[in-house]
Formats: sequence, structure tokens, C-alpha cells
Amino acid sequence: MNVEIREVRKEDIEPIKTITIEAFAKGFIEDEQLLDAAVTMMFVSPILNKSSFGRVATLDGEVVGVIFGSRVGEAPTYRMLQEDYTKEMLHLLNQENDDRDLFVQLTNSTNEAYKKLIQGKEHEFQGCLEFFAVSEQARGKKVGKKLLNELFSYFTETNTDKIYVYTDTMSNYGFMIIMALFV
Repeated sequence: MNVEIREVRKEDIEPIKTITIEAFAKGFIEDEQLLDAAVTMMFVSPILNKSSFGRVATLDGEVVGVIFGSRVGEAPTYRMLQEDYTKEMLHLLNQENDDRDLFVQLTNSTNEAYKKLIQGKEHEFQGCLEFFAVSEQARGKKVGKKLLNELFSYFTETNTDKIYVYTDTMSNYGFMIIMALFV
């Protein structure tokens, strides 16, 4: 078992989508094109637009985990990895009303939950854990711990004392993180 942690590359986007579907959306939407479009527009695009830190974990050369973070005042560095998402957007817009409404409802409820949680605290944090997921095959192999340590090292090196971690109950696995604010 050879786990390596490295910078996110353009060719990692599809494996990141697969891990995202596995962790957050498996069985939620049956139509594969709709699922790909939803994951692209709800997760991948916003994460790439915000993040100044990104790493993947590979196990024997295959991407099995991902972590993205951001730091206040640093420019997002992963926007250039995005492709043209017109196809995904059109697929979402051309769905039957029920499917389109489900996507809009999910997006709105996620955005509202985030707004409520962060309201009044926006300026208390210097950094953010934007996204973190590990494939089923790599769970229990300390891949997640290695990815988190990379992000924490980045925050320590950039003198980031307080970070924001948003999580929800949508993922298909239990996740508990115990963190002390960096002092």
C-alpha cells in the first residue's frame, strides 16, 4: 500500500467527482448525467472557485481522497482546472420540473444552512476546510488523516489560527473531527 499526497491536477477532476458522488450523493439521484451535473455544479465548481489549497491522496497511483481549503486574503488557485460546464448546466435546465426542482431545493437548502451557520461570524475565521472526502476503498487506511495533516500544515505555515469547518448530514458515512483551534 503506497499512499502519496500531492497537489491537485486537472486530470484529478473526474476521480474527485467519483469520490464526491460516492461520499455525498450515491443513490440520491439515479440518472448518471443528472448526478454528474449536480455534483459538478454543487460541489466541484464552487470548491475550485474558492480554494487556495488542494491535495489528493493516491493509493498505488489511483486518486482515493481529496481535500481543499482556503485562507482569507489568498487568491483561489484552482479555477484554471475548471472546464466548460455549459453541458452540465444545460442538462440541469432541461430536466423535468420535479428533477430540476429537487436540484434547486437541494442547492437552496445547502446555501441557507451555510448562511445561518456562518451569519455574524464571517470575520472570525482566517481559513476554511472547503471540502474533504475519501473513497470507500481507502477508508480506515489513514488516508484522511494524512490529508488533514497536509491542510493543517498549510494553515500553520500561513499563520492561520482559526478555521471554519462546515459539515452536514448528507454524506453517507459518519464523520467526526476533533480539532483544537490553532493557538
